[in-house]
Amino acid sequence: MIARLRFHGRGGEGVKLASRIVSRAAFLAGRVAQDAPLYGAERRGAPVVAFVRLADRGPITERGYVERPDAVVVMDDSLLAQPEAGVLEGVSRATLVLANSRAGAEALRARFGVAARVVALDVSRIALASLGRHVLSAPTAGFTAKVAGLAGWDEVARAVETELAEVGLAADLVARNLAATRRAFEAAPLVGIAPGREAPAPAAAPRGFVVPRLPAAVAAPSVLAAGTSALKTTEGWRVSRPVIDLGRCTRCFLCFALCPEGAISLDASSYPIIDYQHCKGCLVCVTECPPRAIAEVREPVA
Repeated sequence: MIARLRFHGRGGEGVKLASRIVSRAAFLAGRVAQDAPLYGAERRGAPVVAFVRLADRGPITERGYVERPDAVVVMDDSLLAQPEAGVLEGVSRATLVLANSRAGAEALRARFGVAARVVALDVSRIALASLGRHVLSAPTAGFTAKVAGLAGWDEVARAVETELAEVGLAADLVARNLAATRRAFEAAPLVGIAPGREAPAPAAAPRGFVVPRLPAAVAAPSVLAAGTSALKTTEGWRVSRPVIDLGRCTRCFLCFALCPEGAISLDASSYPIIDYQHCKGCLVCVTECPPRAIAEVREPVA
């Protein structure tokens, strides 16, 4: 029996690394494991998907997109409001939906019409408290492994240490990630994945791997329309927003010059103004502001 997991998040949150930690932990627990990411725009804040397949014995001969997941890991719950992200595609009543969210499971189920088993945990809060940054890979992996019953703490800890060391993290950062992972692991309930509980979809004729997508007319504004970039907002990408203290601002223009989205303009007195509809929350302005006049403020619960 193959267990199929699909991870949804945004660029910069550690989606690929979370899937690798989960697959390694399951491998250390005795399972055959396969994991692979799917990149789109490769842009910070843009949707990213990764896949994990696990089997009690091998080989795993499937490849490509996980269309009927046994578990969906939602690392950014704002993606649930974006149909083009396909977070709930293939989800059934038996599917385990693991959401990083400040909203409870029942609130998510009601708001988005999720007909599945939902478990919610504020992994972002754990990451920000332990790491000081919105990097979710390790704590999300701990949350996932515990809820889905894929591995114990010893296997998860070894997987975190190995994967983070392989990407070059210093020992102190590995230790802080491990602490965040343990907090998420201990806060999560053990529910258990249910691979194959429902009948599979009717077999289709063999075909090449096709990335699911909406028709062009639906997925993007018409190229004939004026100001198309203004029509696509990115405010839903943020976990935190930059807030400017104009009393401390020296009008150095660095935030205006360095904003990758062009979401900062200058008023008649050359003070910066943030367009929150198009600010994606990358916080480059917060990092680069010389007088530290821009603060990071977490977004309120929707």
